[in-house]
Amino acid sequence: MQKNMLSPQISGLKTRGIVLFLSTYRRAYFLLIVYSLLLPAATVLLFPIFWMVSSSLKPSEELFARNLTMLPIHWTLENYRNVWVNTKFPSYFWNSFKVSALSTICSVLIAMYAAYAIARIQFVGRYSFGLVLLITQMFPHILLVIPLYLLIQRMGLLNSHFALFIAYTAFSLPFTIWLLRGFFESIPMELEEAAEIDGASMLTTFHKIILPLAGPGLAAVTMFSFIRAWNEFLFALVFLSSRELFTMPIGLASFQEEFTFRWDLIMAGAGIITLPILLLFLLMQRFIVQGLLGGALKG
Repeated sequence: MQKNMLSPQISGLKTRGIVLFLSTYRRAYFLLIVYSLLLPAATVLLFPIFWMVSSSLKPSEELFARNLTMLPIHWTLENYRNVWVNTKFPSYFWNSFKVSALSTICSVLIAMYAAYAIARIQFVGRYSFGLVLLITQMFPHILLVIPLYLLIQRMGLLNSHFALFIAYTAFSLPFTIWLLRGFFESIPMELEEAAEIDGASMLTTFHKIILPLAGPGLAAVTMFSFIRAWNEFLFALVFLSSRELFTMPIGLASFQEEFTFRWDLIMAGAGIITLPILLLFLLMQRFIVQGLLGGALKG
């Protein structure tokens, strides 16, 4: 009798075990397919970076040899020493950092107030203004180079870092405002209503409650603005003419001489350009992913 009562329970456990095994097997099979597709794509995307690092660590005779090797036979940091000591690359590095940092700080400061106003304040044209911000991202920057050049020329700002500062800030603002707007909208209104009941003004609520909660979103837009200015080439090429004012992308292009390519300096310089962004991304990776997802859900 007892054995008959236990039989359905044992059968049920076996059934659940089989279902669990099949679901685990299907999940593992699905992940295998996904990783099998992603691995070749990751290899293709990462190969240029691998080749850059490998080439920058090769001596000149290996780099310009007829039979190239994937990895250096004789590892060396001489290319990095040459590009940092024997060229103006430290000046290019400082110019890029200065312009990128200033434009990033300015764009984030403007964007966080503008985005909060769009997200919380009801005014005429609120949604139209947000739509215009999104539409501006559809136009490539090359379409606006000539009008912006003429405008900056009339202002007497050509061949100055201030011209780059204006351009980088202006072109970073639409995306940063749009992303922060979505992030602010994801923060519950109840927090602001509770602060208002306690007598806090809108600015006090924004500074003491909203901004601490918006840390991931601010990290995401800060990273985006900085990378955009750090890697920018076109505006720096058009607006700057003095070599001492060159940023790193323009300085790197100057290693291309009339009849030769200084691949040793170019690869080492590219490695130096990439390293700060890579370190910054690794440090802020968790906040960036959270901020992008938070802005995407509501934006």
